Amino acid sequence: MLTLLLAAAMTAVPHDSASVAAADSIDAKERIKAEAYRAKREIDKILDMRDSRARSSIDSAYLERVPQRLRFKLTLNASGSDLDTRGVNDDGKFTTEMKAQNKYTVSLSASYRGLSLSVALNPAHLAGKKKDYELNMNAYGNRLGADVIFHSAKTFEGSVHTSHGDTGIPAGMISQNMLTLNAYYALNGRRFSYPAAFSQSWLQKRSCGSFMLGASFMGGVLKARHDEVIDNPESRISIACVGIGVGYGYNLVLRHGWLIHLSALPEIVVYSHCHITTDGSRTNMPYRFPNIIAVGRMAVVRHFGRYFAGFTAVVNTSQLGDRDILLLNNTKWRARMFFGIKI
Repeated sequence: MLTLLLAAAMTAVPHDSASVAAADSIDAKERIKAEAYRAKREIDKILDMRDSRARSSIDSAYLERVPQRLRFKLTLNASGSDLDTRGVNDDGKFTTEMKAQNKYTVSLSASYRGLSLSVALNPAHLAGKKKDYELNMNAYGNRLGADVIFHSAKTFEGSVHTSHGDTGIPAGMISQNMLTLNAYYALNGRRFSYPAAFSQSWLQKRSCGSFMLGASFMGGVLKARHDEVIDNPESRISIACVGIGVGYGYNLVLRHGWLIHLSALPEIVVYSHCHITTDGSRTNMPYRFPNIIAVGRMAVVRHFGRYFAGFTAVVNTSQLGDRDILLLNNTKWRARMFFGIKI
């Protein structure tokens, strides 16, 4: 009898342990669900306060927050960069025209009440054919908003034009790392909405425009490696500048859920600290007023039922230096085509 009792006890131990483990697993899952629900409730409280303030600061005849809280969006992204210079050296006048390889990515994003998370895939990077990369972040509000762009490019190629003829610039000779910040303040934020065009978190119900105040910062380095073929010494241009300006944007609302947006924000460079280093010798980059930074945006969006689709584009341009000595023109653009669903 004792042997049977011992055997029964030993057999029962693994079964009890498994039951306890299963119960612990269920308890852990319930705790995770409870914490997730608690976090969502706290986030909703904060967003409810935000939306309450937003509703009190807008004209409901013109603007309305998208009623659905959750949105999923599939986006095809394209971007590119052009870099042109003109000036004078020992051989006379010259101009250069350079272009980096365009980049294409596909992204999937989820937005909950204006908070977004996005994952992007670049097929060229997966194939090991891309050396360029960039990081884009943006936050668009009815009154305040900003774009942050970091661009690293090593694929510039083009040509140099002089009185002696044209010479090619091979890919990899010129590289650039540049951080750009563009911010705006819409004076008529009560009736005019940038998010309606670019994040689709608001609806523009009636056509309206707004004057805008803008500020931009550009900081980075442009490098050129030594090349005997085109007699180019190793050099670098360090850039740090700030611009401020006034612009205008307009949202045109058409029938059947169509929205067309156009805006331009030109800025004058009010601070510039740029210098050139060649073969170890450093000099200040020439400057002649006015140096300019400009931001242009456009969008076409349509809402139809639970779905929405459209196209957006943002172009950043800058002109720095002195056209009679050395003038640097930099253009950075990105375009997006998207399709989404509201839940």
